[in-house]
Amino acid sequence: MQRRWSTYVMLAVGPVLVLAACSSTTDVGEIQDFSQIQSSDFEFTTDANGVVRMNVTTNLDAACSIAYGETDALGTVGTDDDMGGGAHAKHEVVLINAEPGKTYSFRVQGADASGTLYQSTVSTFTAPELPEESDDAMDGHGENLALGATVLDVSSVFSDSWSGENAVDGDINTEWATKGSGDDAYIVIDLGSSQQITGVEFITRTMSDGTATTTEFTVTVDDGDTYGPFPAGDQDDPRFVVVDFSGQVLRFDVAVSTGGNTGAIEIRAFAGMSG
Repeated sequence: MQRRWSTYVMLAVGPVLVLAACSSTTDVGEIQDFSQIQSSDFEFTTDANGVVRMNVTTNLDAACSIAYGETDALGTVGTDDDMGGGAHAKHEVVLINAEPGKTYSFRVQGADASGTLYQSTVSTFTAPELPEESDDAMDGHGENLALGATVLDVSSVFSDSWSGENAVDGDINTEWATKGSGDDAYIVIDLGSSQQITGVEFITRTMSDGTATTTEFTVTVDDGDTYGPFPAGDQDDPRFVVVDFSGQVLRFDVAVSTGGNTGAIEIRAFAGMSG
């Protein structure tokens, strides 16, 4: 079911490409046109959860952001939230509160390591519509028992803003991120009482450079049994895994990853469907 649904999303949520307009600013010391460092079109996508993103690639390492709004006055800023804190070439920005199907004005800006500033002219984009069949990511599963669970322990956190609670809050705009735990990353949650679990998901976080991506995980239940490894998923394809065990305290371990600040956007443990 997940694989078929993911393919549908790829067809229905095709990227919207917007070409950056060029200006005549070329004087050294002034703001340069963003097209001078831009090596791909601005690409706007809407994922299965309704989250709008902007992607663009530059031909040199830069720190980029996008200002956007319903008018040319813009008013909202989205930043390329790569936690390494440095410049890079592949940029992805989540446009908080942007709505699928709505048209926005936007401007992209960036700065390279020499301090040179680059800026696009104001243009517009329309966020792709949310696919009709993907408005309920939990369709076909029972209750997510991990939602709001108590986090007992984590291997590490990048900062307070990237706490383990972010992995069980039901918000795909927040993440639990470790401070370089890599394959040693883990999170322990308490469901409050012993529950029968029939399915699990580990929605990996990932960095724009490919690091921090979990590809396999295991689950250890309070009686000591470990299940897996299972394939980790992403927001477009959560990769629901069928299991059959009961327990109260679940430990999710990263088994295989690309290293770095591994973690999860969400971890889920599902009860069986009633009836």
